[in-house]
Amino acid sequence: MVERKAVLDAIAEFFAENFPHVPRDNIEGMKAGDVIQQSLDLVEFVLHLEEKLGLEININTLGEKLITKTFGELAADLVAMAKGA
Repeated sequence: MVERKAVLDAIAEFFAENFPHVPRDNIEGMKAGDVIQQSLDLVEFVLHLEEKLGLEININTLGEKLITKTFGELAADLVAMAKGA
């Protein structure tokens, strides 16, 4: 079972490793599109989440959500996805 905190921790870890200049104190309110500018970075972000959370994430299914939603909203979507909703 994937917990919301685990998703947010994995997101924060990715940004600490790959975008250290990005403040992580309000990660839930940030949008990926504001931080991730290149498609390769987006793919690496999804691969990181898959590895850390043990999920298979279909980029095509999430689509624009990966860019337009906040990380808090994305965390909720990934928790729901893990539950099979």
